[in-house]
Amino acid sequence: MRRTLKTAIASVLCLGMVLSVTACSESENTQQPAVSTFESYKPLVEHVTQLTDRVDTDIKVEKKIRWLSHWAIDETQAAAELFKYVYGIPENGDTSYGDDADKIFDYIFVDYKSRWDTLGTMVSTGDSPDIFQFEIANYPYAAYRKMFQPIDDIIDFSDPLWDPTRDVMEKFKWGGETYCAIVTLNLDQVMWYRRSVVEQAGLKEPYEYYKEGKWDWNTMLDMLAAWQQTGEGKWGLDGWQVPDRLVSTTGVPFIGIVDGKLQDNLYNADIERCMTNVIDVIFKQNYRYPRHELNGWGINVAEWVKGNTLFMCDLTTAYKDTFLAYIERYKWDTDDVFCVPFPKDPEADKYYQVFKNDSFMLCAGAPNVEGFKAWTQCLIATAYEEETIAIGREQNKENNKYTDEMLDLFDEMQYGGVLTPVFDFKEGIGVDIVDPNSVYNPVACLTQIPYLNCINDDEEGSPATFSSLRTKYEGTIRNRIDEINATVA
Repeated sequence: MRRTLKTAIASVLCLGMVLSVTACSESENTQQPAVSTFESYKPLVEHVTQLTDRVDTDIKVEKKIRWLSHWAIDETQAAAELFKYVYGIPENGDTSYGDDADKIFDYIFVDYKSRWDTLGTMVSTGDSPDIFQFEIANYPYAAYRKMFQPIDDIIDFSDPLWDPTRDVMEKFKWGGETYCAIVTLNLDQVMWYRRSVVEQAGLKEPYEYYKEGKWDWNTMLDMLAAWQQTGEGKWGLDGWQVPDRLVSTTGVPFIGIVDGKLQDNLYNADIERCMTNVIDVIFKQNYRYPRHELNGWGINVAEWVKGNTLFMCDLTTAYKDTFLAYIERYKWDTDDVFCVPFPKDPEADKYYQVFKNDSFMLCAGAPNVEGFKAWTQCLIATAYEEETIAIGREQNKENNKYTDEMLDLFDEMQYGGVLTPVFDFKEGIGVDIVDPNSVYNPVACLTQIPYLNCINDDEEGSPATFSSLRTKYEGTIRNRIDEINATVA
């Protein structure tokens, strides 16, 4: 048994970007399993064998863990190595790995767009997988539909290892029960830019504003205006879910969870202020890249690479997943690509930002609860351990070319007390209402349509507004919230 906890002095993000679970953004729709980034994990493997006192060694795992997803878990990460060392390689399970019998997971591949339908079918027919990645895009609706089961009686959350995320888990409790064993919180998206492009335009670097405590809505809008004046075909912003991330800096979610129930803030004054003072201005001044008009609804990284778009808003992992290839191809300086968080709401009491919750859900009817319990313990046992983090940081620098300056910034943004996490459950009221593949659904339209101006709302052809769209869809949204809330005490 284990009962000790070291205080982490470095960011888990450095490890998490490569070794741990990462949630999918709107832009991710891969058809292939993820593969290991590192060629050698020898230092990591040698180290995790010293962490056995952090997990319950009495757990017996007899079956491989069934994992339903569009990507495969990297079994060379610290948690997997610890699992193998303590619990061994389960012999039972299906043979989907073929010759790869040394795996602890039975990977059940599913197409990204059909993942929820497949999960629902498997649960309803008694063929449940064991685990499924948490996605705020369908939570708590998936729990309401009983696709997952609570885990309070399975995981001991009083263990000191859970100290870093215990308070946050309270924000995700549904009906008083815990469904998410939140291991880490990672900053979701940031605003990527090229330092050389900013300098050539004669503008002050956004990171300098951030360090001075002056990176807020007003500074961003002034910078976008100045950028637009530097030439034709200049766009200020591109990326996924930009207006939603800006609204979240108010600290107010469109839909939150309060006392175990959903609560909407559709008429909140701070949200309206952001829609009017920021989103409406960005559209009217033509600062955003009109991807629906120019790129078939897709983002256009090429325009950002060419220096025509100032900010590309994407995941923190975009540096290694997207930008590194351009850095190497065009021989940019290694520190040319940098980032800042979304700008602060100048009237907010704190600097709010959207964070990701990295956790696995225990599926309803899961046949291997012990495997879930052991895997979860291994995740939390390695997540905040100092030596593991240090190894991950060095690997990130070596294999993914992250600079110390960037990793230090990630540390500061996530664990330096600068940013306060905010969670919005507006997409979690059901994929039948919130179609993740369309901006025209009753929730996404509230921010996306005013931002992109991609629909007319009245007979005169005037652009749809936040106010008009809210009036049109608030009944649908609130009826679903009432329906879900009626099932919990």
